[in-house]
Amino acid sequence: MINKFFSNIPIKVREEKPRESGLTVIIDEKLGLKAQEDFLNLAGNYVDLAKIATGVSSLIDAEILRGKISLYEKYEVDCFPGGQFLEYVVAKDRVREYFSDVLNAGFKVVEVSDNLIDLSPQVKGDLIKLASQEYGFKVLGETGSKKVSSSLKTLIDDIKACLNAGAWKVMFEAAELFDNGRFKEEMAKSLLQEVGVKDLIFELPGYWISGITISDIFSLQIWLIDHLGSNVNIANVDDVHVLSLEAERLNLGARMKF
Repeated sequence: MINKFFSNIPIKVREEKPRESGLTVIIDEKLGLKAQEDFLNLAGNYVDLAKIATGVSSLIDAEILRGKISLYEKYEVDCFPGGQFLEYVVAKDRVREYFSDVLNAGFKVVEVSDNLIDLSPQVKGDLIKLASQEYGFKVLGETGSKKVSSSLKTLIDDIKACLNAGAWKVMFEAAELFDNGRFKEEMAKSLLQEVGVKDLIFELPGYWISGITISDIFSLQIWLIDHLGSNVNIANVDDVHVLSLEAERLNLGARMKF
């Protein structure tokens, strides 16, 4: 995006959309159509995907939901329902009905996760293949649990299995990165020795994780950019923080370095 007022200032330029890296994924659980359009008009250039949180998609009027998806598409933002909605659907044995409704609503991306439900690698892989091969979705896998702390090997094996099954990227559950509010830095470093950063989208922690403060969310964002570069993929970004995240990516934010 070109800002004519500061064209003589040397500011880092990031790749334009559609991007394969440097992805910003917002979490949408409160934007009405007018607020969404205002937000996208302001910051849409810096948003790549939008997750309609958990099962919130089922609570929105059908035409409004279609309107939201269409509006995101206008700004080149891929929209998808939260993975935990699919977990609920799996437990109710309504997977095909869910994928059909998701497709009819206008979504082109789905998330396959097992944050709360226990899925075998075979079942999870089959869900990814079903979504991508039969329904034509771009699939985001997700690794990690919201219930327990998984071993590093379990997480790495799961990431590789998701990618092998056809997932485009794999979301990394934020709860796995923290232990009672403490960031597990060594685990994060070990993970990145085994899995390419371009294949991962790191979720920021939220209020649903015990012991997490606003400063923890900001600190993880800074750690990811400092250690993995400005083109690290980051998810669970609140819409009000999109511009500040982009500023940090370009060394124009609160922690700028001279």
